[in-house]
Amino acid sequence: MDDYQRIFRLASILLQYPDKEWMDTEEFYEEIGMIENKLVKILYKEFMNYLVDVPYFELCKTYTQTFDFSDKTTLYLTYPVFGENIDRGKGLLKLKDEFSGAGFPLESDELPDYFPLILEFCSLAPIEAVHKMLLIHRKAIDQLLKELTLAENPYQFILQGCIQEIETILSNQKAS
Repeated sequence: MDDYQRIFRLASILLQYPDKEWMDTEEFYEEIGMIENKLVKILYKEFMNYLVDVPYFELCKTYTQTFDFSDKTTLYLTYPVFGENIDRGKGLLKLKDEFSGAGFPLESDELPDYFPLILEFCSLAPIEAVHKMLLIHRKAIDQLLKELTLAENPYQFILQGCIQEIETILSNQKAS
């Protein structure tokens, strides 16, 4: 597994609704320990420190308030741009085609702009498809990080780690 795959896979999990099993964080720490990118490793450990320190109920409350009740920090990346506009529907269809075109047709009812789903895709898809998907969503991911940082939200550490890896991948693409 390449470093970017591990980073995106972990982010995909940690940006989903919290699971009580996460409180047993040993497996997460092992995975984070295998990350080669030192800055991402530090950022993810910072989030894990938060995860260990906060009661489960509080973790769930923070997640819900952050991602379910704010248009600015929703994990549906096209929503802040289009809202419920018909153009969003057209964009979602195009995204669905991107998943299928890369050999990963969506089998769930989840919308294709759901950030954890995109991160999971980026942890599995061929690097060319990953580049394209990251370019499509880069601006929305940057905006999400900006909002989380302004709110001093602990999920910003996961987003910062993703941005670090996205910059590495996209700069490697330019160099080749």
